[in-house]
This record gives sequence, structure tokens and C-alpha cells, in this order.
Amino acid sequence: MSGTRPTLRIVKESISVYTATPKPNGDERQTLQPEGGREITEPDQNPKPPVQGRRSIYTATLKPKDDQQQTLQPEDGKPKPLIRKVSKMLRDNKNMEKYYEPRAVSIGLLHHGRDKFSLAERHKLTLAELFITENGVDVIGLHSKIKTKIVRLKQCYAEEDVKRVNISDENLAEMFLIDGFALLHYICYASLGNLNDLKNIGMDMEAFSQDLFLLENQLPYEVLDDIMTSATKGGANMRNLIDKFIDQTVRDIRGSPLTSPSPQQQQQQPPPAHLLQLLRNRLVGDYHHQTDEKTKTGKQQVGRVNELKSAGIQLKSGTSEGSLRDNISFASGTLTLPCLVVNDSTASKLSNLIAFEMSPDFQNDSQVITSFIFFLHSLIDQPDDVKELRKAHVLINKNNDDDAVAGSDEEVARLFKEIGSSDVGSIPEAYLEVKELIQKHCEKKWKTRMTLFAFAAAAIALLVMSFSSRLGAPALN
Repeated sequence: MSGTRPTLRIVKESISVYTATPKPNGDERQTLQPEGGREITEPDQNPKPPVQGRRSIYTATLKPKDDQQQTLQPEDGKPKPLIRKVSKMLRDNKNMEKYYEPRAVSIGLLHHGRDKFSLAERHKLTLAELFITENGVDVIGLHSKIKTKIVRLKQCYAEEDVKRVNISDENLAEMFLIDGFALLHYICYASLGNLNDLKNIGMDMEAFSQDLFLLENQLPYEVLDDIMTSATKGGANMRNLIDKFIDQTVRDIRGSPLTSPSPQQQQQQPPPAHLLQLLRNRLVGDYHHQTDEKTKTGKQQVGRVNELKSAGIQLKSGTSEGSLRDNISFASGTLTLPCLVVNDSTASKLSNLIAFEMSPDFQNDSQVITSFIFFLHSLIDQPDDVKELRKAHVLINKNNDDDAVAGSDEEVARLFKEIGSSDVGSIPEAYLEVKELIQKHCEKKWKTRMTLFAFAAAAIALLVMSFSSRLGAPALN
């Protein structure tokens, strides 16, 4: 066996360090033992014996020196947003809590070792093994690299979460590799339309896909980047497959693909902190417009859809390829809105994008996703409002037939009420100018109607007086 191509059996012994070790204070978290009795081998029949105890097979020879460990030094001078728990302010909305919890699998640090994901840990090991053999990964060298930057990677999480999970640097490095291998293997197969080939693993792939975009289920993107660099077979193409996967996810949310950024634009953007931020970047587009926060902060309300219609405002769906930032406008009595697919999967992704934008270390001058969703919330009060948005192709269901989605309109209205009941405080408003234009339009319409009403009332009064004077003239004589 070569030093950089361990057999699958060695890999399994190397990355499977999950042993049932109880944690203090009655914490339910534990680490998982490898599957008993299951061996996967290649023709190479000379594997190295495993090291005794919980340490990896390469721990003794590849443990980095303390002075070699890297700390977090952002390339662009700005700190990256941390991977953290959803804020208590949002979690207090019990109707939305289901969108923040993983359904099938734990990825990254925050839910690591929970009993409910013990079976999923075995599935991740299988995905990891497949990824290693299909992509020629130097596991030993890669593990050494991750360990040298483990301090840096821990700084991608909130300090209190790192302490709470209570995992050693050794096990944390191996967790990063297992999760990164499994995640990339899923993304590659999903991008190529080959998920059916993974059915025999036994994992709920639909739930896995949804869990990839939970704020609490993120993996530092740097780990994925190191893995792709290490892969000797198609590592460069994996970046294209990730872009394709994000494009597919955007299409699921928007109903059609957006214009992908050019390679030059991608190079100009700083690397994302994680997969969820990469999705947000694609949905929002470049957003560097700086404005006075005093004029941008607030909750300017607009009327519900049917009230706007009464004011003569028409609804229109924006261009399919435009970003959320570019696709909301108001001009000549027409409100243009981006197209949005509404279902449980979209609700989960949008809820976690809102949670990401509401994080205390989120670096941006405006919460575009949050502003957009609460803009829609202000338009929707009754199922009839949803129906009007569907007719304008702003909201899309899988079946956009009126009879088929009559009940769905009520569900969508209920969903936006649930989202709107979350307390997001006072946020930098991305669409305040649009809301102000709508308000001015409605006020102008109201003043015009009041003027017409006053004119009509005056005209009627004159007619009455004239008629009365004519009737009363003979009597006076």
C-alpha cells in the first residue's frame, strides 16, 4: 500500500473514531462506534494494524506541532460570519422551530454526536468511503493538513458552542473529514442527476438535501476547499459541480435558474464561510450599495395585495434571471416582484437564510433575504392575496392550477403569517425606497379620490340648493 492511497479498511479505521463515550452533565451526545463486523477491503492485502485506543492510525506520526497550528486570518480583512445556533429571538417562534432542526443528518459541530443521528453517522461513513475511492483522496496528508489548522477551523464556530460540544482536536479533525467527504459525494451525485445510485445506502436523500442548508448544520467551506484540492481525480471539476448544485437549488427556490456569475466575478468575491452563504450570494447577487443606516432602518408597511389593487397598483413578475436585489421595483403603478416557489423545502431554506442574516456577526449593509420575505408578509393576509400573487406568477406552487391549489393558498398565507410573527427587531431595510414609492402612490390616489369626492359633494350641494330655490320661489312670492 502506498503512503497516500490507504485501503478502505484503513480509511475506515482511520476516520471512524466514534466510540460510545458518555459526556458530562447527562448530555445525550455521544460518539459512534464503527459498524460491527463490517469490513470493506481492496485487493491490497497488507493493511497497517490500527493504533490501540481512540486515536487514528496516523495520529502518532502526523500530529502537528503546536507552533504549526494556524489561527483564523481572514484574507479580505473582514471576519467571516460564524457558524452558530439560530438566535433565541427566532427560536422563540415555535411555529418556525421545525425549520432549524436537522431531519436526517448532523453536519459539522453543533449537532455532532446526538443519538438521533447515530444511524446517519454510519451512512456518512459509507458516503465518505465511496468518495475517497472514486476521487483518489490523500486521506493521511489531508488529515495532517486539517490538524495543522484546527485552531483556525474552530474559530469558524462560536466559542461557547465549541466548549459545549466538548470534542478533542483529534476527533474534530476527523469529523471535518468524514462530513466533508460525505457532503461532497452527495453534491457531486446530485449535480450529475445520479442520486438513484446512492439508494442502497439507506439514507433519506431528500431530507439530506434539506439539511445541507440549515444554519446550525454548516461546515467551514475551507474544509471542502482543502478536500477538493486534495482529490487527484476530478478535484477541479468538483467546484463546477458545487456551482451546478447551487444553481439547481436556486432554481428550486426561484422557479428558474439565475444568470451565473462569470469566472472573473467569482474571483472578485471573497470565499464563502459555508454552503448556506454561497446560496445566499447567488440569490442576492453582489450587494455593495452603501446607504445611510438611519434612513434604511425600519419597518415601513405596505398594504395587502387586494388593498394595493384597490389603489390601482398592478402586480408583475420580474425577469427570471434577475437576483432578489435587482428584481423588486415600483414604477408607473406597477409593482415588480421576484418569482418564488413556496413549499416546505423553500420555507426551510428561506428561514435559515433569515437566521443567517440575523446573526450578530453577519457582515452586510442590508438583510436582503429578510427584507424580501417580510415584504411578502406585508402583502399577504388572506388566501385571496396569495391567489393574486399566483395569478401574477410571483408565487408558484408545483401545480399552479386554481382548483388544485385552492387549499395550498391557505397554507401559504398561514406560512407567511408564521414567518411574520418572528421578532426580527429593527433591521436595515433593503426595499424601503420601493415601499415609500408605493406609499406615495396610495396617498396620491387617496387625495385624488378625496378631491373628487369633495368636488362631487359640492356639485350635489349646488344642485340641491338650485333645485330648492326653484321650488321655493313661488311660495315666497
